[in-house]
Amino acid sequence: MRPEVVDQLLSLNQQFYSALADPFAQSRSTPQPGFARLLDWLPAGAASLLDVGCGNGRFGHYLITQQKISSYTGVDFSADLLQKAHELVPHGRFQQADMSQPRFLHGLDQFDVVACLAAMQHVPGHANRAALLQEMAAHLAENGRILLANWQFMNSARQQRKVRDWAEVGLSPNDVEANDYLLTWQRSGFGLRYVCQVDAAETADLAQKASLAILHQFHSDGKEGNLSLYTILGR
Repeated sequence: MRPEVVDQLLSLNQQFYSALADPFAQSRSTPQPGFARLLDWLPAGAASLLDVGCGNGRFGHYLITQQKISSYTGVDFSADLLQKAHELVPHGRFQQADMSQPRFLHGLDQFDVVACLAAMQHVPGHANRAALLQEMAAHLAENGRILLANWQFMNSARQQRKVRDWAEVGLSPNDVEANDYLLTWQRSGFGLRYVCQVDAAETADLAQKASLAILHQFHSDGKEGNLSLYTILGR
């Protein structure tokens, strides 16, 4: 993907989350069903969580209430969402950083668990998503686990109705990559955002490039129970 297209899609999403942080956070106020299925895959004695693209911090809050972690670090590019995460996890540590940029985790330690839930899908370009996973792996403790979740919206006819034509943002299908989509949001406001359906095949390729093994994978969430692809990775 051309750098100028990457920049345009990142800017589109930044505008989206800046304008619609409140209704977006409200729509993410409760734990996803898939969260509970991740608990059995946390490494023994896990204490620290790095939450990449943490949004309003609901996953960290969930693990803390389940007494699964004692230390939480949330990273997101949105100051508004980080503020909401701080309210939900008041004793957490937070850092504003753009996961699409190289070395965005510079200065952070290693963690027992590194999560990126419904966030990698917003990074344009397969090569950039590969770099993201490699950066996450560099901050994973020896016996740690990486937890991924990516939205499988094209599995649902209801969700497919959100797809819009690339022409609405001055692009064409030739400008983007396979499984890239422009989606609409119409809850307490209107917005457009870039989302890639990172499927099982791409996840396997990303894992290989990061020298990680897929330990387990499952679908969960949504009315159909298949709207998120969860992947547990280890060294």
